[in-house]
Amino acid sequence: MRFEYQKAQKPKENSVQTGVGTSPLDLKTIGKAIPCQEACPAKTNVPGYIEHIARGEHDAAYRINLEDNVFPGVLGRICTRVCEDECRHNWTNVEGPVQICHLKRYAADHIANTQTPLAPHFGPSGKKVTIVGAGPAGLTAARELNRLGHQVTVLEKEPLPGGMLVDGIPAFRLPRDIVAAEIALIQDGGVTIQTGCAVGASEMSILIEENDAVIVATGTTLSNQTTIDGVGDDETQRFTGLDFMKRYNRGELPALSGNVVVVGGGFTAVDCARAARRLVSADSAVSIVYRRTEASMAADKNEFKAMREEDVAVRTLLSPKRWKTDGSRGILVCERNVVKAGDTRRKPAIETLNESEVEIPCDVLILAIGQRSDPRILPNGIELDGIRTSKENLFATGDFEGTSADVITAVASGKKTAQVVDTHLMGQTRYVEGVRVETTDCDGETGRFRDHDIQWALPMPMLDVVGRFENQAEVETGFTPEIAQVAATRCYLCQYKFEIDQDLCIHCDWCIQAAPRECIKKAAQIYCDDDGFPTKVFEAELSKDTTFIYIDNQDCIRCGKCLRVCPTQAISMKRLSRIGCVKLDS
Repeated sequence: MRFEYQKAQKPKENSVQTGVGTSPLDLKTIGKAIPCQEACPAKTNVPGYIEHIARGEHDAAYRINLEDNVFPGVLGRICTRVCEDECRHNWTNVEGPVQICHLKRYAADHIANTQTPLAPHFGPSGKKVTIVGAGPAGLTAARELNRLGHQVTVLEKEPLPGGMLVDGIPAFRLPRDIVAAEIALIQDGGVTIQTGCAVGASEMSILIEENDAVIVATGTTLSNQTTIDGVGDDETQRFTGLDFMKRYNRGELPALSGNVVVVGGGFTAVDCARAARRLVSADSAVSIVYRRTEASMAADKNEFKAMREEDVAVRTLLSPKRWKTDGSRGILVCERNVVKAGDTRRKPAIETLNESEVEIPCDVLILAIGQRSDPRILPNGIELDGIRTSKENLFATGDFEGTSADVITAVASGKKTAQVVDTHLMGQTRYVEGVRVETTDCDGETGRFRDHDIQWALPMPMLDVVGRFENQAEVETGFTPEIAQVAATRCYLCQYKFEIDQDLCIHCDWCIQAAPRECIKKAAQIYCDDDGFPTKVFEAELSKDTTFIYIDNQDCIRCGKCLRVCPTQAISMKRLSRIGCVKLDS
């Protein structure tokens, strides 16, 4: 044709206009649009449940959490909150991220109705699975496999299921009734849990023969060995961190006398120190000794605040070298460290200073220097290879697999393992991850207003120091409804995504003028990767060079002004939601 010309490829961020998309493009788009959910190992629908909290719909918010992370009440208290590091508020204002984790707990604490198990994905398969270990990863794998239609039994050697949830974390951070209630939901769904069942290599061989699949979820049960010279002499009370917390949680430890030193900087070290403070007299010192700085420790700012209030000293840049006695008193001898110059990693390399010894009085020594898995549970000749092993129907998950560092990553590992096992059992992949795309018809209104951007994030209420030492009282008391409402309405509700139909856009610039942020851009050229996902936008300096008007959803605050001002109705608002189980035949 006389006037035929080549058109620029229009930007496309989903494979479907409405419906369910399962392409890499769809997953990349929702990952960029909702960075908190993308950061969450379990891919929790963060803005989805926060939107319900803002509306006062706590049961719905809890159910959304239950779908993805299995332990909403638990993780609302102890999650490492990697989602909050990626919250868009971190780069759009100075008030800090949305308090995602505390809101998760708020919904769990305020459900109005007795909760029932989630509906199954498939009917009975006739397949039998046994999971060894009832920690977070094992229980997650059990629930997911049960929903996929398999008969699941969990064997646990300890008296109670829960693993580190009941043995490794103190009740003043995680009340036991919260753990029990969420494990009961898993059992009510059809999972059988048998406690007091120790499994070794010989028992494992029998399980492999009797089951269609077996999963090892025994975690890290062996404490790392110390390199401190002289430790183990009779004059000091010495514990590993794991043993100390287990005995503390079971009420098996008497009151401690003298000064307590905890070596380590991880979650267990912090819990040990705070637990030890509850077992010693007020005139005894409790200290954490750590070889790096506070920035490299696992504790968050609330825990550092709690330790200061509870009189737990944190002594950093010290490496314990030997233990000695001075009369009847024990002494831990340490050397000072410096961070290696130029190393900006979260856990940088350190260098020991010569002739820099520091002596710390130490009557009770707790070595919270990490744990490792015990491979002796595997029968001879079977080798571990991530989730899989050299035995076709034997799998691993969580800490035993080696990919889990905390409870939320243990949950993610359990979910992934369940998918692998289901594919093995059924001989096909029955579901994949997808994105539901829905067009909304609400004039761009999300329930969020520009004034919500100037709300201050309010702190978590906490017990006074005296009250913390009575009956293992929970230190963080939870959000009030007023605090929760402020926290929830700060969320940008990133599941809503504004898009421009380039065929209807007349480049009038009204949307750009209406936008409160520089989130709508004149694009001269948009580069995409092999999946069609936009990776680079070159802005046009002059109107005549503009090819498209483009909405950058990373800067969009979901106010909807662009949609309402557009004279040609070229802008629409979509709602995106990640679906964890999309049947391939659907």
